[in-house]
Amino acid sequence: MATGSEAPIAALICDMDGLLVDSEPLAERALTDFLRQHGHAVRPGTMAQTLGKRLPEAIGLLAEMYALPGERDELIATYDRMRLAALRGNLRPMPGAAALLTFAREAGLKLALATSSLRPHADLSLTETALAGLFDAEATGDEVVRGKPAPDIFLLAANRLGVAPAACVVLEDAPAGLAAAMAAGMRALWIPNAATVGLQPASPPTATLPDLFEVIAWLEAQGIGGTAGAAG
Repeated sequence: MATGSEAPIAALICDMDGLLVDSEPLAERALTDFLRQHGHAVRPGTMAQTLGKRLPEAIGLLAEMYALPGERDELIATYDRMRLAALRGNLRPMPGAAALLTFAREAGLKLALATSSLRPHADLSLTETALAGLFDAEATGDEVVRGKPAPDIFLLAANRLGVAPAACVVLEDAPAGLAAAMAAGMRALWIPNAATVGLQPASPPTATLPDLFEVIAWLEAQGIGGTAGAAG
């Protein structure tokens, strides 16, 4: 619940993978195939450690964990191709994604996408799930030097919106993203999915909600939209 000392909410900044787009099972399949090509079976917890991270950081982690041979750039390029192939034609929006974005737009909030995915992955994901063109600003993983949990991508998104960080609410499914949002001075809503529900954020988020439909209810309780003030 927002307090009187917090800036009024002016913008939503949304993660993409696992939050708006049901891509993480597909990415896990690509990761499994990638490691199998290098002679490894996926160890428990591997996927969880890559969630929310940019491709360079995720591959760097895998290279260290599994002692992968070859140049880092070649490993990144190989997994990049495999992940795109796994996504193409198989993507669906997460339940409530379109409804939430429509609600926010009609309520007068600015909207930004802030995803660790590279631009080609973001374009494919948004197009296939009919979410393309719904944001006032977008920031992708190839536009920042430091990925989540550093705050850079959320600060870039807020700057492109022209909204102060304190007036932004970030929607995230992964602990790394929550940490990045809080480091940016933004409110952070955790909407965990099947892959992240068992993980533990480093610090408590502003609120934990079961799905994107409940984000609408949370916003209404903050005085956003048609039932302004309903919950104080």
